Amino acid sequence: MDAVVYIGHGSLIAEGNNQFINFIEEVKKEMNIPVQEIAFLELASPTIYETMKKVIKAGAKQILVVPNLLFAAAHFKRDIPEELALIKAEFPDVSFYISKPFDLHPKMIDLVMKRIAEKRRDNEGTILIVGRGSSDPEPILKLMEISNNIYQRLESPVYTAFLTAGKPAFANELYKLQQEYSKIYIMPYLLFTGTLLKRMESAVANSQDEVILCPPLQYDFLLKEVLLERMKEQLMADRTN
Repeated sequence: MDAVVYIGHGSLIAEGNNQFINFIEEVKKEMNIPVQEIAFLELASPTIYETMKKVIKAGAKQILVVPNLLFAAAHFKRDIPEELALIKAEFPDVSFYISKPFDLHPKMIDLVMKRIAEKRRDNEGTILIVGRGSSDPEPILKLMEISNNIYQRLESPVYTAFLTAGKPAFANELYKLQQEYSKIYIMPYLLFTGTLLKRMESAVANSQDEVILCPPLQYDFLLKEVLLERMKEQLMADRTN
């Protein structure tokens, strides 16, 4: 493998982009590949095309593409492949190898538990896990599976809601739970600081009930371990093919 390109989602909030960049700098230290660069899907630069052109011009022919995505939704299934197809048409000698998203790795469950424990000091109240949402049913179902795993570990009520596409909607589910519980812990299943997290912070600030917002997943060492495993899985698959 000649190069690695790490793809982040991108945010209008610089702090979120900087969190991704700093995280990847730590990941780079673990990989013995000469060229390692970053790119963003949207809302930030460099773009995928800009970064790919840079590494290809530097001589890369085999490129490991590493999407930093929670699930295999539209960005993974459509946007990244379409972008790579355009680059492949321009540079036909180049080959791309795409690692899997974080998905349902057990360490992702550990990370959710860690974030909840940072705020929850007793067994009271309920937990609401909130994801971005998607028009693709796969990430919706997988976040619900994560919620079920958390329920089995904590033996406490755990609910799921979504911020964009997907039901139940965050605002509706929060209102419903406020009628039933005196204490609610909200766990943002989001990677970084961004506009969606700011929306959740506003909802909590405007709540008159005891609603506690847990930290998002963030770029934790557990996340780094999952990403490195996903990369190594893809490298091993390439060697056996």
